[in-house]
Amino acid sequence: MKSFEHGYLREMPISHRLLSTVRTLGEFSGREGLRARQSPEVLDTLRRAAIVQSVESSNRIEGVTVADGRIDPLVLGRSKPRDRAEMEIAGYRDVLAQIHTDPARLKLSTDLIRGFHRGIYRYADPKAGGGSARITQFSKFGPTAARSSAFVRFPRLPRRNS
Repeated sequence: MKSFEHGYLREMPISHRLLSTVRTLGEFSGREGLRARQSPEVLDTLRRAAIVQSVESSNRIEGVTVADGRIDPLVLGRSKPRDRAEMEIAGYRDVLAQIHTDPARLKLSTDLIRGFHRGIYRYADPKAGGGSARITQFSKFGPTAARSSAFVRFPRLPRRNS
C-alpha cells in the first residue's frame, strides 16, 4: 500500500474542501466548550439520553430486552434489576461507565475482555468471565433446511503471566 510508504501522505495535496471541514470542526469544538459552560444541564441531559439509547440498542442487538419504562431507571441506576435481562443491562451499564470514566487507562487485552464479560454478567452469573472450555458451534438453517455455521465459539485462551 502506497499510504504506508515514507512521505506518501506528506506529499498528498489537501483540498480546500478538506481544509474547510477541518476549520468547521475546530469551530464546533470551541462552541462545545462554550455550551458546556453556559448550559451544562442541557449537555448532561443529552449525555444521559445518549447513554440510555446506547445501552438499550446494544442490548437489543444481543436479544436482551426489557419491559417498556424499565430501561431508563435501570441505566440511570434508579432501580434494581428484577430478572436476568435486567441484570445483564445493569452489568452493561456498569462496564460502559467504567469505559467512559478513564478510557486512556484501559489497554486491550484478554484480561480486559474477561473483566468486561465478568462485569456484564456480575448480577446474573458470578462465574462469568472465565470463557468456555470447549469449542461450541452454533448452526442456522436456511429456507431449504440447509444447515450452515452461524458462528463458532472457541475455548478460552490460557492466561499469560505478564
